[in-house]
Amino acid sequence: MALHHSPSEGEEGLLANLAELAEMRKRVGPDFWLMWDCWMSLDVEYATRLAHRAAPYGLKWIEEALIPDDYWGYAQLKRQAPPGMLITSGEHEATRWGFRQLLETGVDIIQPDVNWCGGITELIKISALADAHATLVVPHGSSVYSYHFVVTRTNSPFAEFLMMHETAEKVVPMFSPLLLDEPVPVDGRMVVPERPGFGVRLNPDIERARPYPH
Repeated sequence: MALHHSPSEGEEGLLANLAELAEMRKRVGPDFWLMWDCWMSLDVEYATRLAHRAAPYGLKWIEEALIPDDYWGYAQLKRQAPPGMLITSGEHEATRWGFRQLLETGVDIIQPDVNWCGGITELIKISALADAHATLVVPHGSSVYSYHFVVTRTNSPFAEFLMMHETAEKVVPMFSPLLLDEPVPVDGRMVVPERPGFGVRLNPDIERARPYPH
């Protein structure tokens, strides 16, 4: 879930965040994983308060509460988080050297984006570092560019799939209509394409032009 209310809104915003969490927990029942994506918008003090007040609702993890370069902040947040609540980050981190520092903070899951972290070769090296730290790797939504990676790793238990349909009424491919043959999950399971490369093709009907000047 996106975290909709920022620290600038004070206690009122924090209560609004908790109300949204409580409503979602009521909708999905006690066993469904709920996670907050904070998109680098918090500080350690607010993230710690939010985590402890969200714990009674069974929040599974807090994602990217701080900017990825705040390694000391992540270490502090991990120490102060409620027992059992996972701290995750990394979609905006890059290269094995940046991830080495992030891993040393003790975060529970790293989430490199294969398109941003340095490519599939760098992602494999990052994953090896994470394995040495007993840390899970759940790549940021990259469709087939991470699915092939996930199925080959023992420390990557599942893939992230982004809901891209305008009204979330049906499951559509993440990069549709840009790519053809892109798989979608069915009942939570994904079949990785066995065609050459990543198993997808550029859609020839899509205009190959940047929509913005730069």
